[in-house]
Amino acid sequence: MVRKKTKKNKSYFHKFWDGELPLVQSYWVVAWLISLPVGFVIGFITAVLGFPQNTMYAFFIPWYVFTTVGVWRSSDRYKGPKFWSVLAKLAMILAWISLVTEMVSGV
Repeated sequence: MVRKKTKKNKSYFHKFWDGELPLVQSYWVVAWLISLPVGFVIGFITAVLGFPQNTMYAFFIPWYVFTTVGVWRSSDRYKGPKFWSVLAKLAMILAWISLVTEMVSGV
């Protein structure tokens, strides 16, 4: 029998990725609060380095994948009212729709 290795001292972001953080923390802290400075830094760096504006999407997409996976997994484990789990997933879907719309329209 092969044992799956478990890491006891996971980092905060590793716990987030695995969906082990509470949904409220995953959604509000990582997907919102931490995303604000991440977005600012990505925008600032691409502007300062003179990259075309659409280049920043190459940095945004991995962050969106990271936040979506973490929130989605956290909402799957959520034990509270189903409404909050569904609402968090819907918010992540709407964030992706917004990103794709911006990319296509070139805003």
